[in-house]
Amino acid sequence: PTPPPPPPVSKPKPATPAPTSPLKPAKAAGKPLGDAIQLALRPLQNVADKLKLREYKEVEVYPLASLLTVLDVSIVSFLRVSTGELLVERYPLTTNAIQGAILVFAGDLVSQMFPKSRKGIKKTKLDFVRLMKASVVGIVNVGLWPYYWYLMVDTFLPNQAPVDLRMPIWAFEWGMLGLKIVLDSVFNGVFSIVSSFSLWSLMDGDSVDLWKRKFTESFLETWLMDWKSWPFYNVLCFSVIPLRLRPMTSGIASMLWNAYVSHQSQSVGNKQA
Repeated sequence: PTPPPPPPVSKPKPATPAPTSPLKPAKAAGKPLGDAIQLALRPLQNVADKLKLREYKEVEVYPLASLLTVLDVSIVSFLRVSTGELLVERYPLTTNAIQGAILVFAGDLVSQMFPKSRKGIKKTKLDFVRLMKASVVGIVNVGLWPYYWYLMVDTFLPNQAPVDLRMPIWAFEWGMLGLKIVLDSVFNGVFSIVSSFSLWSLMDGDSVDLWKRKFTESFLETWLMDWKSWPFYNVLCFSVIPLRLRPMTSGIASMLWNAYVSHQSQSVGNKQA
């Protein structure tokens, strides 16, 4: 008998290609660019990693902070544009933002090294993330805000040193100076403390509850310290220092003050941790 024919073999159907998203070609095209950027930045990343791991001597940190301060003073006091104007007069916001970042960066260098120096330790690893955060605080609190604050004070309460010794004028001038000092501690002091606490909390990723605790536990103590520290400087600030130089001189005077406010802001978080 004739054997039955073999069953027909069905040919496999070709696989249907998955629908391609219009975003995929862009992603594939962008990947080489991203890899190229990462490759180009790798030497900088290696340098950054070495800087983080390196221990810095106090004979390096303190001169660097001093050099940055001198550089800052030189930029604000002497650097001029082609028209002959001082850079800070021609571009006040940009110049003050830069000088604020530099001064607080320098102040934080000192504040990171100084506790170790007091213990007799001559080296320390620098927290570069903290330095960058301090620079952001400096842009706002030492650069931009003082410029607007002093401009507003001089607009409504014109600046004049109390030099006339005739009695009604002498009393009026000293009274105006005293009013400026009080207003500075009430408005400028409160704003600087609140903005510092808030900026540090925001950059540190603090919860709302921790942010509230910082104000509850540290604000009043910090504000009272402001009343003790700043009136002596403000006598000079509102009487003899020109308006264009006040953000810079205030920044220099506040180098240690900003370190103190930074410590107050972060001490609550450290306790919780």
